[in-house]
Amino acid sequence: MKIKEYIDQKAQEYAHLDLFKAFAQDRIPLEKFPAFFKEQYMTARWFQDLIWATTEIHEGPYAEFAKKHRQIDSGHHRMMKHDLRSFGMEPMTDEDWFRLEWLPTRMQMSRILSLCYKAEPERLLVILSCMESAGDVTLGTLFGYVERHGLVDQTQYLGKTHIEIEQKQVADIYHAAPELMDSPYTRYKEVIDVVFDALTTMFSEGGERYYHEYLHEPVAS
Repeated sequence: MKIKEYIDQKAQEYAHLDLFKAFAQDRIPLEKFPAFFKEQYMTARWFQDLIWATTEIHEGPYAEFAKKHRQIDSGHHRMMKHDLRSFGMEPMTDEDWFRLEWLPTRMQMSRILSLCYKAEPERLLVILSCMESAGDVTLGTLFGYVERHGLVDQTQYLGKTHIEIEQKQVADIYHAAPELMDSPYTRYKEVIDVVFDALTTMFSEGGERYYHEYLHEPVAS
């Protein structure tokens, strides 16, 4: 199996999280939808460090791609700032950024960030590909919910422009590094497993915090 194929496989498994199925099946009540926005604001800002870390490539065959990706895929937290206002929520406070109950989320993102320390460019691109593949699932699922409920014009983070940008990211990584992505997955299996385990844990625990009562499909009578 190739690296690209293994990442695709892990992304498909990730797509089956109870949280994503609940949103896809419209089991999350509309009035409960923005409940996660402040934590998502924090997450988006921490993900900015992950984008910066995985594109810290300034020479070699991937340098131009990394520079472009960093420019395109930055500023998500500013989109969330807009969305808080749009949904009538209070701005982030100093206490919000390091809320104790959000520590598990920060720990999972730190697991991914630590993989970037002194990593070679190929390892960085694999980590980035994992994040973008998972992001395609996360944002695509939430955009579907937003679109069905007529909220597209109210959100930037989950809006059409952001989604269209994200949908191209995985393909762009492949085009920038086809030999790497077509190489045997065993080269970076442990890295890929850690990234998806961290993201799976983060969104599973977050889903339980906000939407516990809606996560499980009703049993057919």
